[in-house]
Amino acid sequence: MPALAQSWEIADSGRLYTFHLRATKYQSGAAVQAQDAVTAWKRALAPGTASPLTTFFAPLGARYPGDSISGVQAVDPKTLVVRLPQPDSSLLTRLALPPYWLDDPGLNGAVSSGSGPYHLDKWDRGHGLQLSPFSDYWGPRPQIRKVDIEIEPDSTKRLDRYTSGAVDIAHGFTGPQLLVFARDPQRLSQLHKVANTRTTFLGFNTIAGSGYGPPERMAIAQAIDRGRLTDLALFGSMLAAPATDLIPPGVAGHLDRPLTAFDPVAARTALDQAGFPGQIGLYFSTNSTVGRVARDLQDQISTATGRTVNLHPTGDFFYQAALDQLPVFIDTWSADFPYASDVLDNLLASNAQFNNLRLSDPRIDAALGAAKAATTWDDAIKAYQQAEAIALADHRLIPLYSGVEPYLVRAGLKVPFSGGAIAYRWEDVR
Repeated sequence: MPALAQSWEIADSGRLYTFHLRATKYQSGAAVQAQDAVTAWKRALAPGTASPLTTFFAPLGARYPGDSISGVQAVDPKTLVVRLPQPDSSLLTRLALPPYWLDDPGLNGAVSSGSGPYHLDKWDRGHGLQLSPFSDYWGPRPQIRKVDIEIEPDSTKRLDRYTSGAVDIAHGFTGPQLLVFARDPQRLSQLHKVANTRTTFLGFNTIAGSGYGPPERMAIAQAIDRGRLTDLALFGSMLAAPATDLIPPGVAGHLDRPLTAFDPVAARTALDQAGFPGQIGLYFSTNSTVGRVARDLQDQISTATGRTVNLHPTGDFFYQAALDQLPVFIDTWSADFPYASDVLDNLLASNAQFNNLRLSDPRIDAALGAAKAATTWDDAIKAYQQAEAIALADHRLIPLYSGVEPYLVRAGLKVPFSGGAIAYRWEDVR
């Protein structure tokens, strides 16, 4: 779901979804039916399943094991009706994610290949999988006739397997490994930096950081060279790209915004004119990557503004952030699914659990509400972008960089990377 649906309608101001399923088969030969969704989703929420992914069912009114989903009904074998307690435009994106996948009910919980384009021929748990095309798949027949997936936790061995020609696609490498690999100009075309769902930003808490007004926040934004930051702190930008938006490129709703540009002269002048004191405290977690970022920001901001930047690595960072104890901090968010709501509803909405800015802006909340209630994709995305624009215009936060996942791809193989939660699909590889 929703690819298993040939069409759908949205009614009752975004509360009612009616899906009309395709004539699709499981790889056992059984027909996919609407009741399978009801069965699979109830099983995912059953206490005995102990799924860690039950929060994905929040649009259906269920978040915890044992919660019910009374609004889901199979009207007939090919018609599924989903009634939401309240509108939630993220539903269609969530339906494409693993918690909502359908299993062949005839297998009674045994391992299933589902109804996708590839059949699971072999599964050596923890070591690898072998796939082959499913002849009765409803979509175009995959061009790749056989897929062998190796699971190798050691990145050095993984890189050796790739460079020796034993595998065609590999990922999950460290920054130093990628820098060495890229020293050979002939290899550069094999390196693909694929946008993921991670975003890192500099935030100002409205309570602890009340001394930072709009002019001061803008001046600090002008003191930051994002290109230098990712080059020096993130291994030549191998693991990140300079931010052009709070929403990362791997998430729907991303824009290449004209963020405040690096202007050290303007930064120092603005702080001088505001009579800003001579010290800035910067708080961050004890993660080694964030530590490198913090040290470069320390150098950049102090050089540009003439102020002393004091670093505060914080072991209980998230606890302190929740208590509004961190005036200026580096924070990172990784979206669980590639839709703007996962970023903005969590970071910007009033009283949101992860709103470490302690931001409460009726304009932002109104735009987020409109986005959630929207019944078309375009309307939802525009509203989310409007909410973000309000926060960025006031420099309540300063986007620093967006995450990328580097992939190595054998020359001659075409992989149409899409980014986000799922970087590519095997059926699209040529």
